[in-house]
Amino acid sequence: MTRRWTLRLVAGLAAGAVVLSGCSERQEASDTLPGADASPSASEPDLPPLGPPDLPMPAEARTPTQDGARAFFEYYIEVYNHAFASMDSFYFRDLGFNCADCNLIADQLDSDMAAGLQYEGGSLRIDSMSPPSVEGNVAQLALIFTQAPLTVTDSTTGESLRELSSGEVRSPSGGAVLAWQATRSTWVVTQWDA
Repeated sequence: MTRRWTLRLVAGLAAGAVVLSGCSERQEASDTLPGADASPSASEPDLPPLGPPDLPMPAEARTPTQDGARAFFEYYIEVYNHAFASMDSFYFRDLGFNCADCNLIADQLDSDMAAGLQYEGGSLRIDSMSPPSVEGNVAQLALIFTQAPLTVTDSTTGESLRELSSGEVRSPSGGAVLAWQATRSTWVVTQWDA
């Protein structure tokens, strides 16, 4: 068995970047952060928590805006990394909706967990991301990311499985499509091409 899904994900994101290349206009990052004394107003409803209990979704990621879409996808990558570290795809899967590549990753993680495998490394880092292009309830963004080396081991023997492990993988380009789910007050990933 080989770890081909990582390579398929990288190839798919490269193709997606071509489609989303209109979203690649460079935008300078803000030099300031919201004040520490900022608090929700009385008119803002309390939202039910989303994400792992030890990694709750930030409020900014729960807004149907360009900044909200960006914050959501950055958070989604954190949830991806959490899934790899915990070998639990539940929250990663919960923030996707009909996303073929997302489901492929979650299914592989679940399969490996059931087979008694463990992951070390494999975390994603966003190297560059375009400002999301938001039209109605849909946001598109282009990105470049790097996946750290991944070591897969058999949890019963402690043996490293080189045929399932991979070195660092850099995506030359990729993209994602998000949809706003008003009923949950969150973005979800509907397409992720690495």
